[in-house]
Amino acid sequence: MRRSAGNDSGLPEPIPFAEVYATLPLLHPTPRSWAELAAANLPEFLADHAVCEQQVAMYALSLAGYYPDDAELVERVAALAAEEVQHFRRVVAILNQRGWPLGGRRKNPWAQSLRERIVPGRDPWTKVDRLLFGALVEARSCERFTRLLEVVEDRDVVLLLSDLGPAERRHWELFYRLAGRGIDAEALAARFLGWREFEAGLARGLGVSPAVHG
Repeated sequence: MRRSAGNDSGLPEPIPFAEVYATLPLLHPTPRSWAELAAANLPEFLADHAVCEQQVAMYALSLAGYYPDDAELVERVAALAAEEVQHFRRVVAILNQRGWPLGGRRKNPWAQSLRERIVPGRDPWTKVDRLLFGALVEARSCERFTRLLEVVEDRDVVLLLSDLGPAERRHWELFYRLAGRGIDAEALAARFLGWREFEAGLARGLGVSPAVHG
């Protein structure tokens, strides 16, 4: 992340939202009002964030279970899961230090609606879709963290999101690259466009709760 010449706080200067958004496959931006809501409700945001990190780690490992013979995929998603566990631990540490509760399992209608697009038993496209789902989850998380950095003033949260935003960007790019192995590039792009358009429709109804995907 960038630092401004006059910044004496020691905090990284965030990359402008528009600059980050332009690198993501999203078709509908999160409104700034969501960031203001999340910043005003950090205990709820962070509790939900911890659950999201845990769920992404489990999802990555599930891919290794689906495709144990794909050595590259197994290696990459195992490393991704390990990184997400470290993110989970960082969020939990902030919650514990402040005496804020850790959220338990809860419904994520946005993610559930996306996941329902995956139809099992139709490989190679089922495998592709599982990876494109992961790509969109990581891309939207990157976008949300970048948006929140515009308004949040909590030092610990700024440092956390400054690290995690770029990591989520790397993750969506990894999922997309893994999806594209052995698949015609134009066919992959067309299929991903369908995912992106569907996600944009869901995103238009978001921004109403401080949850990561709320």
